[in-house]
Amino acid sequence: MPELSQKQIIERARQAIQEGEKWHSKVNMREIVFGFNDGTVSTLALLAGVTGGNLTLLSVLIAGFAAVIGGGISMAVGAYISSKSEIEHHRAVIETERKEVKELPEVEREELRQLYQKKAKFTKQELDMIVGRITANEKAWVDTMMREELGLFEEHFEHPVKVGLVMFVAFLVGGIVPVFPFFLVSTPETGLLFASAVTFISLFIVGVWKTRFTGRNKVFSGSEMVVIGVIATVVPYLIGDILISRILAGIL
Repeated sequence: MPELSQKQIIERARQAIQEGEKWHSKVNMREIVFGFNDGTVSTLALLAGVTGGNLTLLSVLIAGFAAVIGGGISMAVGAYISSKSEIEHHRAVIETERKEVKELPEVEREELRQLYQKKAKFTKQELDMIVGRITANEKAWVDTMMREELGLFEEHFEHPVKVGLVMFVAFLVGGIVPVFPFFLVSTPETGLLFASAVTFISLFIVGVWKTRFTGRNKVFSGSEMVVIGVIATVVPYLIGDILISRILAGIL
């Protein structure tokens, strides 16, 4: 293989960075996976619970749709607030660090010196040069202190409204998956069997899809999501069967 020139290496690195940024900007993986997984699992869990309680098919469908809409709104609001709070916290920390740089420059310089001293055995001259270069630019100084001292990195934060909408749509799509099979059957028990099968297949597919970004084993990632779904289905069904069908039915 011919050796690449410096220009070709730089060009390839630039293309790789752009490609990585492209994936980052287009895919809100956290919201998609979290929303879809929570939508399918929580809705199927509720459907299993009410089916175990011997409710009518219509009652099961109403409960399912109520769970999807209510859960989607709740998740969207939660994602919006948490994303907005994260941005506000990050900005507040930046302002605090900037204030310290302005009001206590010598203290901050010494902190920076000690941080780099721990990284490697720099000579005094090397430390002086590093600290001098960094502190010559206030933005670079603040950014460095954020990373090195506080472990916070400058990130590209998505707009909170977008995060909330992505979460809502992902939850809605995921929630509809276990509800839809109940339209095709005549009994809740049959509907739950079909809903479970469709849900587990969907969870496995999403688990495999996310390995494009995580690099994990496809079978393990898909199976992990299915196992979580199985546990979340069986437990509510047993609770509904024992609590509603047997205990409450006997009391009422």
